[in-house]
Amino acid sequence: MTQQHPRRIDFEGAVNFRDLGGYPAAGGRRTRWRRVFRADNLGGLTAQDLARLRGLDLGGLVDFRIDIERAVHPDRLPDGHRVRKLELGFLPVGTLDMLDRARKGAITPAEIETEVIGHYRRFVTDHADTYRRMIAFAAEPDHHPLLIHCTSGKDRTGFGSAILLRAVGTPREVVEEDYLMTNQYVRDVSHLFGPNSSREVIAFVLSARAGYIRAALDEIDARYGSFDDYLARGLGVDDATRARLIDLLTE
Repeated sequence: MTQQHPRRIDFEGAVNFRDLGGYPAAGGRRTRWRRVFRADNLGGLTAQDLARLRGLDLGGLVDFRIDIERAVHPDRLPDGHRVRKLELGFLPVGTLDMLDRARKGAITPAEIETEVIGHYRRFVTDHADTYRRMIAFAAEPDHHPLLIHCTSGKDRTGFGSAILLRAVGTPREVVEEDYLMTNQYVRDVSHLFGPNSSREVIAFVLSARAGYIRAALDEIDARYGSFDDYLARGLGVDDATRARLIDLLTE
């Protein structure tokens, strides 16, 4: 099928703003274009960006950033455009310490990989209520088009995107491909890590790696046996909510 819309929405002040449309879903359906977006930090949007964002006519926004992230880079949204917001801020335990060690050059790539894989596994259980609330929010028609985002649009948003796509029946391999697409758009922020950080360490911090999202999806299978059971028992999503989500996100 020919792609109807660009996957990445071109903003000057946000590099990882993407459309989740056009992916295969259950029953021969496909995810709708211009229905759900995933993104990084919106604090740097320019006036031109805001005009383009207005054109997307967002109805809802889910923000996974914690208070300090929001304070440093508050969302920039078009004036006068009312968007229903759901703040679900969290950081996996150990994230700030890992980043501090990376800036000091006191951590190896292998240690980062181990830590991040642990974060992704804990997304499944420690943050189940966060993603349950995201799904409930996404299942309401007034919240569409919907944008979910964090700071880099990679980890918290990456798992959230995976949950939404799997919930409507998108195959796992397609979910993984979408997750890895972040690597095409990641910013060069090596200057933020200081002179003691190696390029390899920075790459492990900033990149989306297949092993990360697979760790989360494997954890779902190991604990619940299937994604359907995770959705029902792990997240408490009932059949009616899932049916609404499928109707809203696919065609």
